[in-house]
Amino acid sequence: MMKTPEERIIERINKEIGSDIKNLHKSECLVREYEESLRDIRAKLSLEDPSVSSVIKTTLTDAENVSDKVERQIEKVEKFTESLSEKLDFRTSIVTGIGDNLAKIRDLEHLIEYFKILRDIQDISQELKASVGGRDEAKIVGFYLALCGEKESCNSVIGRLQHVEAPHLKTFANQTASYWHDILLEKFSKDFESLLKTIRWPYLGHASEVLNPSKDSMNKLTILAEYLFLIKPPGDPSSEHIVLSPGVTCPPISHPTQLLIKPFRQRFQFHFTGNKQTNRLDKPEWYFTQIINWAKDNHIFVGENFQVSASRAGLADFNVRLEFVRGLVQLAMEKLCEEIEQIAQDEHLFAHLLDEVLSFEQDLKESLNYPNAFPSAISVLTQAQYIVKWLNIERGFTTNKMDAIMTGESPWEFIEPSNFEELKIPKCADQFLHLLDAIRERYRNLPQPGHQLQFLQLQLELIDNFRRRLVQLHNTNIGFTKILNAVNYLTSVLREWGENVHYLHLHAALVGPDAPEINSVFEKPVEELEHWQRKLVKELAGKVVDDIKAKSMPYRHDLWVTMPEQNAKEPFILSITAGEMFQIMMQCLHNLEMDLSANIFGIVLRLIANQLDDFFLDSMIMNTKFSVGGAAQFQFDMTRNLFPLFGQYIRKPELQFKSVADSCILLNLPRGSAILLHETLRDSSDLESHRKSLREVKVGNLMPPVALDVLERRTDICF
Repeated sequence: MMKTPEERIIERINKEIGSDIKNLHKSECLVREYEESLRDIRAKLSLEDPSVSSVIKTTLTDAENVSDKVERQIEKVEKFTESLSEKLDFRTSIVTGIGDNLAKIRDLEHLIEYFKILRDIQDISQELKASVGGRDEAKIVGFYLALCGEKESCNSVIGRLQHVEAPHLKTFANQTASYWHDILLEKFSKDFESLLKTIRWPYLGHASEVLNPSKDSMNKLTILAEYLFLIKPPGDPSSEHIVLSPGVTCPPISHPTQLLIKPFRQRFQFHFTGNKQTNRLDKPEWYFTQIINWAKDNHIFVGENFQVSASRAGLADFNVRLEFVRGLVQLAMEKLCEEIEQIAQDEHLFAHLLDEVLSFEQDLKESLNYPNAFPSAISVLTQAQYIVKWLNIERGFTTNKMDAIMTGESPWEFIEPSNFEELKIPKCADQFLHLLDAIRERYRNLPQPGHQLQFLQLQLELIDNFRRRLVQLHNTNIGFTKILNAVNYLTSVLREWGENVHYLHLHAALVGPDAPEINSVFEKPVEELEHWQRKLVKELAGKVVDDIKAKSMPYRHDLWVTMPEQNAKEPFILSITAGEMFQIMMQCLHNLEMDLSANIFGIVLRLIANQLDDFFLDSMIMNTKFSVGGAAQFQFDMTRNLFPLFGQYIRKPELQFKSVADSCILLNLPRGSAILLHETLRDSSDLESHRKSLREVKVGNLMPPVALDVLERRTDICF
């Protein structure tokens, strides 16, 4: 920031005089200096003084000249402005007059165009009237398309009127188009139906019937179909959905397809309405089967012969074959909408209807490639009042089925085949998962994700119910192992299902596609099952270890302190007192391997080994004194009997008995090495030095204080 003159003067005074009072005499010099400077500046700025610089005088003179020039230019601009304003006023009056005339011209042009369109409508109507009785059908269709062709095209009258403000003319054009549409549609429809009879359409699957039309008949049919596709009514017929019930609608069906379906509709109404024996509420499969058979027998013929007609009519993305199937399906939907309310009053009829509708839907998709997005009979069942009933029936059925599974014949037997032996799958767990998967099969093709989520919630409820039943059974005579196998299999399958595309889509529908992470919809039940599994595994391992401990007392109280050294010529044998302990240990491990799934057995085995490792260290080694012979015998019992016993099931069992392995090393070190190590551990306070010394004798798991205690269990070390 720039300083003011006052600030600069004060700064200089402070600099010259300073804080010393003795320098005040310098102030007079400063005053005289500033006065002289002021006089010099005034003299330089005085224009009358001849000594003043000529630069300043020249600059001032130039400025006065420029100012005079600017004033003269301003006067010129003001005069030009006055002249321009007069001319503009004159021309504005002319433009205003022209504008009025242009508006009148535009109105006249619009009127001319109006009468041209009106004349075109009348001319086309006259041409249609003159030619409608003739044989030149292509000409008739051409006239109609000139009247009512593409809605956004300028090649048709109605297309030209799309962006014109002429409501009365539009109404007249639409009425004229509707009039001729009805006439032409009736004409071509009669011809089309007459040809269908000629080729003996439809084929109804009877052996005596053969659908073998002549080439000439099919050519005429395809041409008529093309005309029928082209003759569209004015307006937007695609927005006029067919309402079957308040919650069920279907897109309109093109007129050629309606004519193809008409004979089927007549036969359907004959067989499945009124008092006919084939019209029964308890036999919906009869009309579903009939619809499927008609579709299978005729859909290929329709696609092969009439798809080209739609393509020539400009319907590039239109599939005639699928629309034909959709029209047949709509017959079933119409009947279902009429009967569903009555059927829903009887739970058995409704449950039977559910099975038949689902079977019908599956057959449509598998044999006819019927798209999920198309209207289907299942949409009738997913109306609010009926899907609630469906869910209640599913809940009741599955609950009863679960009861039957748990109380059925041998629910805890392992299932076949033998390639599942490692999993040891109980029959009840397998049947329960089949039950869950059957629910998925029934709801996976529902059109609305919200409906699918309701059935997913039912699956989650059933999983929780099954888990609670297992919890209740775990203290019964069923046993730990069978329940553990069931929980393990259920957990592994649910974890796998959670990665299935179907359930991933449901997860996206549940939490939204922008969720930060993708989780399984079974995450919570899997967590609960895994928690229960860990608890059961821990209890099972603890129970086995308790049985082993109960048989270990003679071994733990053997005469280790007075045991003589083994004769080098005689081989070691297992301690007599260890017989019962190893026998129960071997029997338990064998039974666990036979009864448990391989992965659960591995977990239980490691838990048992770790608990036994702690037990032998805390309850035996630390409570016993070992002679040289006793230490050698203990090492033999552990490394030549305990480790190999567990080695039958796991690799490197010594890694599961780290404390016992290290203790055996310390108890059997040569006496001199043991004394040296003992002194190091007792006298030094350097923890790293202790660990290094232990590593030198291959002891890597025991902490130095514990290792010192183990060394002091030896009777051959003098303290």
